[in-house]
Amino acid sequence: MNSAPKVLIIRLSSLGDILHTVPALNSLRAAFPQARIDWLVEKRAAFLLSAVPGIDETFAINIGAVRTNPWSSDSWRGILRVVHALRARHYDLCFDFQGLIKTGLLSRLSRARKRFGFSAGLVREWPAHWFYNRRLDPPVAPVHIVSQNMLLAQLGGGVAVSRAVDLRIADDDERRIEKLMEHLNLKEFVVINPGGGWPTKRWSPLRYGALAARIQTELKLQVVVTTGPGEEAWYDSLLQSCSQPPPVHLQLPFLQLIPLLARAHLFIGGDTGPFHLACALRRPVVGLFGPTSPLRNGPWSAEDESVELKLDCSYCGGRSCTQQHACMDISVDEVFTSVVRRLERSSWKRADW
Repeated sequence: MNSAPKVLIIRLSSLGDILHTVPALNSLRAAFPQARIDWLVEKRAAFLLSAVPGIDETFAINIGAVRTNPWSSDSWRGILRVVHALRARHYDLCFDFQGLIKTGLLSRLSRARKRFGFSAGLVREWPAHWFYNRRLDPPVAPVHIVSQNMLLAQLGGGVAVSRAVDLRIADDDERRIEKLMEHLNLKEFVVINPGGGWPTKRWSPLRYGALAARIQTELKLQVVVTTGPGEEAWYDSLLQSCSQPPPVHLQLPFLQLIPLLARAHLFIGGDTGPFHLACALRRPVVGLFGPTSPLRNGPWSAEDESVELKLDCSYCGGRSCTQQHACMDISVDEVFTSVVRRLERSSWKRADW
């Protein structure tokens, strides 16, 4: 194979899934250091790739605009412009790490000579595998999605590399977080993120509040609660069960979470972007799981903790639930035990121990 192939990676969204794909990018970059490697991403998630080294060019496509207004000629022209730009690159290799009909079709439209994707047993939308001429068969045993992505990269010549992810942000963002931490006197702290893109993934804010109270009173650690836009109500609900002093509330742009998490003793949250960011940064984590499997979507490190209430309907992948999200009915005691266990494993010791 050409030692400097032209490579296209397709992973449109979401933030956590993009982070799951970065080790595969590193696998390809290690195998082909002189290659041109481009990435096709949904416009709303393109900002994350600005922090990922090793990408030559990012192509942002606004498929969301077509979904919102399918009769808009401007939206369709925007997609066609991106497709023409991809074809002009004459890619040798294309890797679809998403496995949807739309991403498989984009792979085919790129006219890459070799198009790698998941086989029928692995794609998220069954017909997607028709668009590839090189397919990854299911592993003998289920693996984490990071490992599955790396296997796909290796099918195209990638090499085995660490899961470690190097993310780089602007110096101004680093300095802003440093000043913010100094202003808030944040030193020994744990980050809690109560969010989740699906309602079924979210643990009760009241239980997060009770957990925060125990961390502050029993472990003598500060708690920082991070939320995204429109999630302020979850912090307000959390306060109802958290005694004084209230946890610090920060609503930061996603990339500014990087320097914050780098200084945290622990991250606690569900299967969502900030959780996977903490995993990518190799920070200690405790994850809460219900509709998605921790084996596939959980912590990247065996040192970390996954907490779940296993039911017959667990791992259903549903965004709605007729059982009142029963799989997320996890006790505060169980999560607190996992918090203590993970902190001990990272050599942290309580002040009075």
